[in-house]
Amino acid sequence: MSEYIRIRALFTIEKDNVEQYKELMKEMSNMVETHEPTTLVYEVYFNEDGTKCMVHETYVDSTAVLAHNFSTASKTILPRIFKISKLVSLDVYGNPNSELKKLLKRFNSQIFTLYTGFDRKN
Repeated sequence: MSEYIRIRALFTIEKDNVEQYKELMKEMSNMVETHEPTTLVYEVYFNEDGTKCMVHETYVDSTAVLAHNFSTASKTILPRIFKISKLVSLDVYGNPNSELKKLLKRFNSQIFTLYTGFDRKN
């Protein structure tokens, strides 16, 4: 079975902060794409009025998620994102290692362990 870790993070944003939030997310996405080769997917979706944001992330394994957490993007941009938004939920899909599980507890995340299935792309 795959070692991939997939994450779905839901944020809420006050209407006055939507444009600033979008710019920060664009900056975050660009930095992750440029400097984090073990991040396979980093997609940012907004609802119609921009007050809710869903981020889909896929990493090659637990080590890649930990690397993302300690990356320059997460240390410099993410704090500014958290100042103008609220993390509503953080769902994790896969089989995270013990170190990642410990980190995820800080975010009050839910972990969904893969039971069965397949991915034709990989």
